[in-house]
Amino acid sequence: MTSSTVALPAASHSSTKPASRADHRSEQRQRILDAAVACFSRDGFHGASMQKICAEAGMSPGALYRYFPSKESLIAAIVEGERAERLAFFDAVSKAPSVLDALTDCTAAMMDDGCLASARLGPEVMAEAIRNADLRAAVEPHEEESRIQLKAALANAVAQGEIDPALDLDTVVLLLQIIGDGVLLHHQLHPQWKLAERLPAFTQLVKRMLAPDAQAPAESEA
Repeated sequence: MTSSTVALPAASHSSTKPASRADHRSEQRQRILDAAVACFSRDGFHGASMQKICAEAGMSPGALYRYFPSKESLIAAIVEGERAERLAFFDAVSKAPSVLDALTDCTAAMMDDGCLASARLGPEVMAEAIRNADLRAAVEPHEEESRIQLKAALANAVAQGEIDPALDLDTVVLLLQIIGDGVLLHHQLHPQWKLAERLPAFTQLVKRMLAPDAQAPAESEA
């Protein structure tokens, strides 16, 4: 009886301390990632030194390096941290009455400054990844996962009659990724183009490219 009453507080005490440490580590980690996003957005990948990120986070280099050994690891963590949000995007797209319209809505959301940090940093990361093999290796698994999710959504679009079943979906995935990346890049590079307002027109063009060819039977009969 006595031993059990003594043991219970000890068990409770040992279970709360690790949780507190875990919370502290999580908060510190997120503080560093928020600082990295701010620095990468402001100064670019090259301009945002680890020293600048330390200053932005208000911590010493030693403390930062305990969490992240390099800028590449920071980018990978930023992208990984938004994985659940990206998957939620694709889940909503797959279940939408019009997959292509839903993709337009997602693109519009990503153009919002308050949306995914990885979308804002995308052009910068892609430019650096061309010459930085470590960065490319860090982000490519996430890119591949997004392509797999997009292909699954497009398969639903084929079933719904939005996309010609004769088209190769892997090619369509690459085409839409290239278009989407280009829109996000030029949204930042040329804000005067007001691309968000042009998205409905872009969507109509994409629908025409991908729609089942209704003219094919008539042409073959001719």
